[in-house]
Amino acid sequence: MKINTNICALGLAAMLLSGLVACKKNEIVSSVVVDGVKPTTAFTNTTGSLVITFTNTSQNGDSYYWQFGDGTNSTEKSPVHTYASPGKYNVILKVNSAAGYSTTSTKVVPASVPAVADFTLASNFETNGVFSNTSLAADAVVWDFGDNTATSTDLNPTHKFPAYGDYTVKLTVTGLLGDVSVKSKVVSVANTNLLKGGGFNAGDGTFWQTWSSQASIPPDFGYTTDKPAGGYDGCLRFKSFTNSAGLNHLIYQAVQVVAGKKYSLSAVVKAPAGGKNNYLQFYISKDANTWVESSAADANFFLALNNYHAWGATSSSTTAVNGDLYKAVVANGSYGLGVATAGVYTATTTGTLYIGIQCGVYAGTSNGDILIDNLNFVPLN
Repeated sequence: MKINTNICALGLAAMLLSGLVACKKNEIVSSVVVDGVKPTTAFTNTTGSLVITFTNTSQNGDSYYWQFGDGTNSTEKSPVHTYASPGKYNVILKVNSAAGYSTTSTKVVPASVPAVADFTLASNFETNGVFSNTSLAADAVVWDFGDNTATSTDLNPTHKFPAYGDYTVKLTVTGLLGDVSVKSKVVSVANTNLLKGGGFNAGDGTFWQTWSSQASIPPDFGYTTDKPAGGYDGCLRFKSFTNSAGLNHLIYQAVQVVAGKKYSLSAVVKAPAGGKNNYLQFYISKDANTWVESSAADANFFLALNNYHAWGATSSSTTAVNGDLYKAVVANGSYGLGVATAGVYTATTTGTLYIGIQCGVYAGTSNGDILIDNLNFVPLN
């Protein structure tokens, strides 16, 4: 239905002067009103795949606008959409009618294949295990560690077993489609660390010998006020230190290796930003009195954070580190022979090796405590 409306414009000044009461037609404005009913918005969808078919069951619609919840959209009436990864997506359909009305419907749509539960024991230090959830399309998880302790709903939990041994660990996964999958594995928690006292708990200092020391920075074993990310119980603490002349502390321990076998050196570390001319260095030496900082093939300098070799600037650290030693070294200068081997050492002779840890400063400051935990030296083959 079309309605034309005439609007008469009256000149106010002319009316006052002439006394005219008549109105002069000056302009015609036309507006259009279209009859129609409001639309209803509704849709259905398929499940069980990343490819979802949407069926539009709306009524009285003239145009459609879909938002699939992953940043994409469509104006098709009943589109087929492929999601890049499993998930629950907030899908919105807006329906417009020819009369200018619009309505909206929203639904959470699971785009997923059925869940498949799986996991690995990613790492363990002593009886502490870190689990990696490798399940497909998991929405919720429950872990039973097989040692009569509480279950966990963490995605990738850390768990302390009561003792070394074999445990049947069960992971129950609820999928995005509401389905359930269960995986059980026997996990061996073994003491493969060749180092004693690598957990740096109180009393572990008896396993370590001191090669060089200044009284101002002897390490504290069993420090529990703070620890590196991923650390357990106590840790090794080099207290915040400053010295204009230079000082260092080096501790070491002997291990036995076999020629041709590979061994992994790993730890977690925490060090503040803002240190100047300071360093934290790990050595693998064939001689208890030889600790060589060199890039030569026969050097024993393995992994290090060192201000002179890109831990921050040329002499000052601009970034803090907290976590895996190897990753921290790679992110801060890649200094040490172990960088090229991802922290793996291959024994060239059978006999004794010495694992050393040195922390120190040359005419500078650490700007805070330096902490170490979970030092592992384990055979790989």
